[in-house]
Amino acid sequence: MNEPIISPWLIYWAGRIELIRIICCVVGLVVTALVVTGTIAVLTDDCEHDDSVKKLKILVCAAFILDTLAVFLPTKTEIFAMYAAEHITPATITGEFTGKTVDALIEKILKASKAVKE
Repeated sequence: MNEPIISPWLIYWAGRIELIRIICCVVGLVVTALVVTGTIAVLTDDCEHDDSVKKLKILVCAAFILDTLAVFLPTKTEIFAMYAAEHITPATITGEFTGKTVDALIEKILKASKAVKE
């Protein structure tokens, strides 16, 4: 019964997720630019074709992975919202909280959602 309500690892990774997203965006943008440049070089026959095509395929895969991560990684707020959505149910709210506590919880959720929108 003395287990933490929220895993410390969740808090750690939620704090680091923004940095990971920024790194994926920047590196993905650079790799995507290299893919475009490499594709133009291969199509205009400015380089040796066989070796360049293999390297270009690797760069395309890396760019795809990085760009996909940059788009689909959740934000810190989304991570906590998903965690709350998974663990807060009507049964846990009515079983553990009084009416005043529920009202306070709803106010905090509304404040947090307004802060996210801003």
